[in-house]
This record gives sequence, C-alpha cells and structure tokens, in this order.
Amino acid sequence: RLGYLLGAGVYLTQERGEILESMHQMDALARHERGVALAEASVGATLIAVGEGLAEAGPPTPSKELDLLVDKAGRAFAALEEFDARYASMQRTVARAYEGLREDPRRPGWIDLQTVLLRVGDDLEIRRRGLGEEHEALALHYQRQFDAVTIESSALAAVGLATFGSLAVWFFAGLARDIRRLEGHAMQIVRGRRGSALTVRRRDELGSLMHAVNRMAHDLDERERQILLEGERRSHQDKMLAVGALAAGVAHEVNNPLAVISGVAQDLRTAVAPPAPERLAESAELILAQAERAAQAARHLAEVAAPQPADLDWIDLNALVGNVVRLMGYDRRYRRFQFTVETDRTLPALRSSGGALQQALLSIVTLVCDALAARPQSASQLRIATEREGAGAAIELGFAPVLDFSQAGVQRSLLLARAIVEPLRGRLALGQADERTQRIRLSLPDDAEGA
Repeated sequence: RLGYLLGAGVYLTQERGEILESMHQMDALARHERGVALAEASVGATLIAVGEGLAEAGPPTPSKELDLLVDKAGRAFAALEEFDARYASMQRTVARAYEGLREDPRRPGWIDLQTVLLRVGDDLEIRRRGLGEEHEALALHYQRQFDAVTIESSALAAVGLATFGSLAVWFFAGLARDIRRLEGHAMQIVRGRRGSALTVRRRDELGSLMHAVNRMAHDLDERERQILLEGERRSHQDKMLAVGALAAGVAHEVNNPLAVISGVAQDLRTAVAPPAPERLAESAELILAQAERAAQAARHLAEVAAPQPADLDWIDLNALVGNVVRLMGYDRRYRRFQFTVETDRTLPALRSSGGALQQALLSIVTLVCDALAARPQSASQLRIATEREGAGAAIELGFAPVLDFSQAGVQRSLLLARAIVEPLRGRLALGQADERTQRIRLSLPDDAEGA
C-alpha cells in the first residue's frame, strides 16, 4: 500500500512538473509576444513619423518627436534580447539608419530609414504571428496535459480506492474469521474439549492472543494430566494398601490353621508304624502338600500386595514383572489368559521407583487384557520379556494385534503410562513386530537419578 502511494505520488509529481513547465513556457511566450507587439507598435509609430517627414513640402528635418520614437523602439528591442539575440541586430540596423539620417537629413536618408523600418516591421509581424501560433499550440498541449493528468489522477484514485478497499475488506474479513475461530476455540476450552492447538497465521496482536490461548490450553491440559496422574497414583497406592492389608490378614488367618493341619499331618505320618495302612500315609502326604501350597499362595499374595517404594530405590526388575503377572492372575476376568514370562537373569538391579513402574506395567497389561477380552476370537496369550538394553534394561510385551492406537481410551491409558515413566527417564515405544504381533516396549535407564 505504501509503495503504491509513493509510486502514484512520484508519477503525479512528475506530471505536475511537466504541466508547470508548460505554464512557464506559456508565460515566457506571452511576455515575448507582448514585447514583440510593443516593438512592432514602436516601429509602426516611427514609420508613421518618417512618412510624415517625407510628406513635408520643404526638406525634411529630424524632429524631437522622432528622436523619442526611435529611442522608444530601441528600448523595446532591448527588452526582447532575453528571448532572441537577433532583436539586438534589428535595433542596431534601425540605429545605424537613423544615425545616417541625422548626419545627412536629405531625402535619401529618410527613404533609407523608411525602408529599414518597413523591413523590421515585416519581420516583427512575422515573428508575432509565429509566436501566436506557437502560443496556441502550447495552450493546446497544456490543455491536453491537464486533461490527461486529471484522468490519470482519477484513474489512480479509483484503482487505489478499489485496491485498498478490497484489501481492507479482505483484512477485516480475515480478522472477523480469526476472531470467530478464536471464540470457538475458547468455547471448546471452556467445555473441556481442547483437542489440537489453534492454527496461528497472524503476527499481530490477535496472533499473540491466539498464541496465549494455545499456551493456556496446553497449561490446562498439563495441569489436568498432572491431576489425573496424581489421582491414579493415589488410587493405585490405596488399592495396593487395601490388598496388602487384606493379604496380611488372610496370610495370618490361613497360616495358623495350616500350621495346625501340617502338625497333625506330620503326627499322622510319624505315628503310623509299619505296616500301617498305605492309604493313611498317602493322605498325610496329601495334607502336607496342600498345606504347603496354601502357605505358598498366602506368601505370594503378601509379596505381590506389599507396597512398592515410591521413592528411588534399588529394585529387581524380574521380580517386579513376576509380581505384576501374579496380580493379574488373581483377577477373575483375566484367568483365561496365558502369560509367558521370559526374564533375563543377568539383569542388574536398577535404581528406580518400584511403585511407579508397577503402576505403569499394570496399566499397560490391563489395557491389553481388556482389548483381548473384547475380541474372544483373538489369541489369549501374552508374552512379557525382560532384557538388557545398553546400560539399562527393557520390558517388552507382545500380544495379538488388538489395540487401535487411534482410540481415545487407548491413547489415554498409554499417555498415563508414559506420564508415569517419563519422570524416571523411561521411554514407551509402540509398534508392530509382524502382522500377527503388536508390541509395547518400556525402556529404562540404569539410573534414574537424573530424572
């Protein structure tokens, strides 16, 4: 816009300068024409005086009036010298003829002066007519220039008005559209449906406001994620505390009767002397075996339900994976699933948060089991493996391709798991091992101190 205004201004200034130049030429031409007319009048008056002198009866003598007329004609010629140097030559010709007359006032001198004045008068008339024609041509050119500048100015004004009007309409239409977009996005934020960030294509105050709204939405998302994560952590801790308390009570209540049963079975086994009935001995052995199985189950329940440390501590990753699998096995919904656990016995102890890792693994395994349960035709096998990864370790979960990573529920669970392990410098990778197997891989560093 500024370039257009500058260009139009320069162009119109140039055209205006040409018009001013034409005006100056017309003014100079008018002054020239007036000077020629004055000189022609002076020469004509002098010529009349010379004619009167020749008409006298006696010998003509130069009069004082003639002196004044010749002098006036000389001044008129002198005033025209600025336009053409040949006027000085005319003045000198008249002056020489008059000087000759004054030196010899006889009739031939008068005739000579009359001849010179006639020739000069004719020359001045020719010049005056030429100047008149030139003046008319210049006036016509000036009128054409003025009309052209008027038309061009009107055209430039119309083009500028149309262009700037169109730009203004386009600008305000875009402004109104972006304001409506911002208003709609703000309403979505208020309703809790933030989704993707608002696209910003402006670099003005409205663009800054859009960036601020996007930052506000991101901060709200991050705050809600932290609140959700903290709620999930507390819920998990509360659940594990309740399960731990229940497991401790069950172990206490079960272990005491089991101890009595084991003691009675041992007494039966040792009290029956040979040749005691073989069936009684077998029953005693069966009682001991089942009592040991129940005691082992109670111990396992107490172990897996024991609260994991929330702070950084040295943990056995293989044992943690085993506890998670046993916890899933206690849930009636997942008893039909087959868990294949492959642990790397050479894994070193990792410094991390056992509680956070257990919560993340339970969330991932529960997500996969729910997806498998929703598709009964899918294979109900899950493979969980631990292995070294550089200086750290990794846990990989393989299963049938049942997860749709585009679903909001799946994304929410995976984002929650990722939010849990990211403070521990853990990385969660999703992928397809082959056409029949999906995998989720959790990579952990050898030390989470830098988290």
